[in-house]
Amino acid sequence: MKLILPLISLLYFSTSQALTLNGFTSFGSVLELNARVSGIVQSVTVKSGQRVQKGDVLIKLDVTPYQARLDRALAVEKSLLPLVQTAQLELERAEELYDRDSLSQVSLKNAENILAEAEGNYQAAVADKVLAEFQLKHAVIASPVNGRVLQVHTNVAQYVDPAVSLNSMITLVNSWNMKAVALINSEQWSDYLLNKKATVQFGKRNFSGKVSYLGYKRIKQNGGLPAYEIHVSFETDEFIPAEMPVTINIKE
Repeated sequence: MKLILPLISLLYFSTSQALTLNGFTSFGSVLELNARVSGIVQSVTVKSGQRVQKGDVLIKLDVTPYQARLDRALAVEKSLLPLVQTAQLELERAEELYDRDSLSQVSLKNAENILAEAEGNYQAAVADKVLAEFQLKHAVIASPVNGRVLQVHTNVAQYVDPAVSLNSMITLVNSWNMKAVALINSEQWSDYLLNKKATVQFGKRNFSGKVSYLGYKRIKQNGGLPAYEIHVSFETDEFIPAEMPVTINIKE
């Protein structure tokens, strides 16, 4: 997002006690979630503005093909395990006979090859099962954090394929962790400000925070005034939209 603040943002009151700035709110983190497998959207269980907890189901794709793939992988794995066990017993028997000079080296090698082939087929089946489990798991999109749904970008019955499009299906924000963004001029800039305690005033409420970012790249504002971006991170138990005006007080 391009930072555009009115010139009043550079007006401040600086005393030995505090630095006061005008700024706006921004979300601490924005998550763009997409499907990791292709499929048809079966259900969308949330809507814009809704609070969600970590692990809550947000969107579910049709799992029919992925469940069938897992069932098949489990069946193949189950059918191949006895072959491995039998081949292992046959090799042990062949080794005993070979030690007694009752079996040729060629026959022993054949027994080893049969076991190796059985184990290879079984391990391939296990890998297919793991892949099928992964695909089935990711046919459901769950919230990775406690937060709020900012926007839903998909609908029921829509076909999605992450290999074709990387467009997000849903946007989440961590609405408990916010930041206030403001600008300071070259005279105010000092690396001493980083990690300084601060308060953010939104309406009638004050939130405690600290300076979490200090810009090093100059931003040219309307009127030609140079400025540098500064962030104050804070936590809140209420939902505050982005780009709301706030007053920032940074303690000296």
